[in-house]
Amino acid sequence: MINDANNIVLAVMGAVGNGKSSTLNSIIQEPLFQSGRSVGPVTQRIGSCVRHWKLPEVGRTVHIVDTPGMCESTYKDVENVHLMVEFFKTLSHGVSAFVLVFNIHNTRLDEYTKNMLRLFERLLGPHFWKHVVIVFTHVDEDQRDYLDANIDALTDPHDGFVKVINQWFHLQYQPPMVFLSNKDTRYSQYARECFMELYEAVASVEQGGRREKFTCTWFQEINNRVGVVQDNFIVQSIRYAAVSVPQIVQQGSRAVVNVCSVM
Repeated sequence: MINDANNIVLAVMGAVGNGKSSTLNSIIQEPLFQSGRSVGPVTQRIGSCVRHWKLPEVGRTVHIVDTPGMCESTYKDVENVHLMVEFFKTLSHGVSAFVLVFNIHNTRLDEYTKNMLRLFERLLGPHFWKHVVIVFTHVDEDQRDYLDANIDALTDPHDGFVKVINQWFHLQYQPPMVFLSNKDTRYSQYARECFMELYEAVASVEQGGRREKFTCTWFQEINNRVGVVQDNFIVQSIRYAAVSVPQIVQQGSRAVVNVCSVM
C-alpha cells in the first residue's frame, strides 16, 4: 500500500516550529505525528504513514512524510537532508508535492532559507519547483482580519513571497500558496475550506488528472546502484551540492565534509 501509484505522496519540509506535524495530523485527523510548542526540534527523524485524506474527505489515500525540521545548524541540517534523500529513494512512484511550511508570524525570506532551498534544487534539479506548494500556518479564523496586512504583503505580485522566490531561482511559473489553520479542525468550516485549498493545490502540482509525480534523474541513478556504491553516490552528491551553496561554505565546509564522512 505504501508504494501504491494512486497514493498522494506529500514530502513536508520547513523550519522547526512552523507547524509541519500539526498540518499532517490535521489532514489525516489523527495525532500521529509529534508536534509541540518547544523551541527545540520535535521531528528528528523521518515519519511516514499511509492514511485516508480526511480533511476534507477527498476519496484518496495519502502517503505523508514528515521530515526533520530545519534548525539553522549547518552540520545538523545537511545530516537531515541526507535522511530525507535516503527516504525519498524508497518512493518508487515519486513525490506528488513538496510542501514548504512557513509560519505566518515569521515571513522573512533570509539567506539561510534561500540556501537550504538551493541545496534541494541542486540535488533534485530545477524541475522539483513545479511540484512545490507553499503553506503558511497559524492563519486562524479569529486572527484573519489582523493578518490581512501580512497576507497582502505575501501575495503582492511585485515583491511578495512567491515573487521573491521566483526571482531568486529564476522560475517561469508561480508555486501555489495556501493559508492554513490547524485550530478546531474537526468542527471548523473555515479550517475545512483551508485544507480543501491545500488539497486542490497538491492536485494541481500533481499534474491534475494525469497524477504525474515528481521523479528525477538523480533518483533513478540512486536506484541503479546498490549497497556501498549507492551510499557513496548519495554522500558524494550531497557533499558536492552542499559545498556549492555559498552560505553553507561560509559557515564551514569542513562541517559538511564531516557530516558526509560519517553517513
